[in-house]
Amino acid sequence: MSNESLFSEAWHRVAKSRAQLHPEAEIRRHRFRGSLWYVVRDPLSNQFARIAPAAYFFACRLRLNRTIEYIWRECMQLYPDDAPTQQEVIQLLAQLTQLNLLSSDLPPDATMSFKRQQKSEGKEFKGKLLNFLFFRTHLVDPSPLLDALLPCFKPFFSRFGVVLWVLAVLGALKIVVEHWHDITDQSNGLFAPSNLFLIYVAAVITKCWHELGHGLVCRHFGGEVRTLGIMMLIFTPLPYVDVSSSWAFPRRYRRMLVGGAGMLFEFFLAALATFFWVSTEAGPLNALAYNIMVLSSITTLLFNINPLLRFDGYYIFSDWMEIPNLAQRSVLHLKYLLERYIFGIRQSLSPAQSPGEGHWLWTYGIASGIYRVFLIWTIFFVLADNFLGLGLALACFVIVLWVGIPFGKMIRYLARDPLLDRCRLRAVSTCVGFVGILLLFLALVPMPHHFRAEGVVEADVSRDLFTQTNGYLQQLTAPSGSVVHAGDVLLQLVDPLMDLKIAEARSEVRAGEITNNNLADNSLVAAKSARLELASSRSRLADLLDQKHRAEVRSPIDGIWVAPDLLGKMGSWMPRGTPLGEVVQPGHFRFDAVVEQDQSADLFAGPLRSAQVRLHGQSDEIIKTNSIRIIPSQQRLLPSAALGWLGGGDIDVMREDNAGLTAKKPFFEVFAELDPSTHAYLAQRRTGVIRFNAAWEPLLTQVVHRVRQLFQEKVR
Repeated sequence: MSNESLFSEAWHRVAKSRAQLHPEAEIRRHRFRGSLWYVVRDPLSNQFARIAPAAYFFACRLRLNRTIEYIWRECMQLYPDDAPTQQEVIQLLAQLTQLNLLSSDLPPDATMSFKRQQKSEGKEFKGKLLNFLFFRTHLVDPSPLLDALLPCFKPFFSRFGVVLWVLAVLGALKIVVEHWHDITDQSNGLFAPSNLFLIYVAAVITKCWHELGHGLVCRHFGGEVRTLGIMMLIFTPLPYVDVSSSWAFPRRYRRMLVGGAGMLFEFFLAALATFFWVSTEAGPLNALAYNIMVLSSITTLLFNINPLLRFDGYYIFSDWMEIPNLAQRSVLHLKYLLERYIFGIRQSLSPAQSPGEGHWLWTYGIASGIYRVFLIWTIFFVLADNFLGLGLALACFVIVLWVGIPFGKMIRYLARDPLLDRCRLRAVSTCVGFVGILLLFLALVPMPHHFRAEGVVEADVSRDLFTQTNGYLQQLTAPSGSVVHAGDVLLQLVDPLMDLKIAEARSEVRAGEITNNNLADNSLVAAKSARLELASSRSRLADLLDQKHRAEVRSPIDGIWVAPDLLGKMGSWMPRGTPLGEVVQPGHFRFDAVVEQDQSADLFAGPLRSAQVRLHGQSDEIIKTNSIRIIPSQQRLLPSAALGWLGGGDIDVMREDNAGLTAKKPFFEVFAELDPSTHAYLAQRRTGVIRFNAAWEPLLTQVVHRVRQLFQEKVR
């Protein structure tokens, strides 16, 4: 090793000191990425430190009767190739001191201990502020409860449990495949106001079961679980347990099982909820089971397993890659790359133990940073769209915590850090230049610009059918989905009294004719009255015969007969004017999109370059559009109730409209002709989302424009 990396300018501060490890410190051997390491744990604070073998040999030789200088030189003689450098010794002593695992020969300094405690608590508080969307607070010790439940769950932590879990999940998947259309139909009302309470109840049940899985598996492998608390997950209180003691498990698969236990428990709960959902009728319990089924499966796959968030997926990924403290070390590695290759500081040390680990660290650091910005930006707009005051408070808080504080730290680092003494001008110039280039890029470089809108598929030619007379639905001649031609009989209505009414009317006509013939030679007044009665009887008979004829509902055009609800109405009484269905001519469809007022500026700002449609249930298929036509006047009546809140859509509707078709705010209607060559299944009234591609604009312009739209909408 070179002299530059062997010695440190701060060595004189620790060289004459004496220290030794506390006897209660726990040390375990681990293997990470094929190399031997030692994990030091403080049993009181449950904090961990990972040290290399050379540092471990140094720490084990610490005694109060020998100085740090003496022990370091002894290690240099015993391990000339692997001995720690002076800087590494200083970092090791600082790390062990922070964990309160060192005893010193110096008299205890209450002031320094208090300051160190204050600094530790300050870091913890700052960490909570920076992660305020996932705030945690300790409540009780769950060990007694877990120890009482563990014998009941022991049989499930065996081969029997694995087989049971696999059979349950496979059985639930079979049910999901068989009832996929029912599941997707019910999902339309998942975020309806009436279902929000059930979603929260399902989230609490799911999260309690999830955390129970973590705690039980950790206790099963001998770990300690001393903390049960409440986590504010995006302002939603949910329980959590601290299973960080599993980090000391020597076997990697055990650490990964503890990290994934919550998700394994959730998938099993989702399977049980699926069995209950499919075997019960519609009602509150059925809806609760559906919500548990969705939250325990889909949301787990989308969020909990995501390694970019510090949830289960992060710890599983960290153990799988054998990179402890992945998030913290990725930030330190990015700082090292900045100092060494941008600022030119050769003394900077990387936390990576190998080139391969270094690649993972910088990749994860950049990806997690970008994802964090995206997540906060999305949450801000969702909250601001519904609660403007809360959204503004969140924005100010985020700007202070994630922009203001880091910017202040950066200025202090550039102004005072001793490592920059020889290259401070270069470091400052580089940072100022980078910020300037970034601002110019955001303000001047055009970037893709698009916005989305909900809508429904409609055929260019279709005819809605209604009953033209009263009657019972007796026969469905053409099932829904049949190809029909103009004049084909679709269904038959029957009125049991119709034949009697017709016979009675015919009798009245015959009687009127006889009376009219007998009065032909009598007074003109009586003959005129008889003729009027005969004409009325004949008109009533013709009307009854017409009603009987109209009881046969025929197709007005060629096309596909669509009436999915009629099969369940067989034998039902249907008054005149009852909707029956529609006949749709296939081949030419358009997408009727509803563009709300807050997006109207994007709609009329300039020509739309193109648009693509994705239908619900077929999001993998992109449907191109051939032409776009904008209706310039504002509308209030939605093209389909499925787009409104009452039908499970996203558009707010008037509460007094039971049909759910009157929008609360005016909107603009846009018709997009769908490409007939698409492979997607096009059906009348099927909902989806259209993405309009507008003219390119710089990102800063887009952000300012979006915020201005938000304020204009909420302030009005």
